[in-house]
Amino acid sequence: MANEHIATGIAGLDALLRGGFSRGRTYLFAGEAGTGKTIACLQLVATRLKAGDKAVYVTVDERPSEILEAAAALGWDLQTYIQEKQLIILDASPYFGARGGGEKGIDPQKIVADLGNYVRRLGATLLIIDPVTPFSLPPDASSPAQDQARSLIQLVQTQISVTNIFTAQRCPDGGPSPNVAIEEHLAAGVLVFKMTETAGVYERTVTVKKMRSIATAPVRYRFTMQKDQGIVLDLPGSMAAASSATPPMFEYFDPSKLQN
Repeated sequence: MANEHIATGIAGLDALLRGGFSRGRTYLFAGEAGTGKTIACLQLVATRLKAGDKAVYVTVDERPSEILEAAAALGWDLQTYIQEKQLIILDASPYFGARGGGEKGIDPQKIVADLGNYVRRLGATLLIIDPVTPFSLPPDASSPAQDQARSLIQLVQTQISVTNIFTAQRCPDGGPSPNVAIEEHLAAGVLVFKMTETAGVYERTVTVKKMRSIATAPVRYRFTMQKDQGIVLDLPGSMAAASSATPPMFEYFDPSKLQN
């Protein structure tokens, strides 16, 4: 299992990662709101469910119905997998939002024990927490948030033997908060999503910041979102094909064409 790779379903990314993510490891999707983190999670979930995996999806900022609607808008019917008991969507917002009064912090042991019960009950091979950042709130003001984040991730990795996908918010300047820095440090791989604006035109990009066991350069790739495909990376090869109308700078020399 340690050497098994699972496809993410993200066009272009699997090629960069030589087949996808390593099964049983933890990966982090980091970025500001609206950069594509949740879409990437849904795309991966839809791909893995179609391949026969089972998944537990924990949502904090959106209701389960909104998650299903977002997936359906891109052509992924996750409702069917819920009915077939391949997918469970857990709503964690009552812990943090006004609906449940919120809590200033949660015991990592309790979080992992509860999640572990759902994972084992379903027989899941994939756990998604979107986003994991709110779970980094310490139980009391005297406890560092970084310690909470480290404890939570380490417990998930050691006590729940599945592939984990976490999302995390980054600061508006693109840099990680102290909590996200801990999360990035402990993850086997980190994808950083970003949206930039130039002359009124917005562009989404993703950078493979970190990927253990794979030699990848930290290159920023543009991507688009397309129905029935989701995120599609604009890799150098595809960019060259798109600009084939531009005359090449160099021409191949073929000696056989020389005239005597």
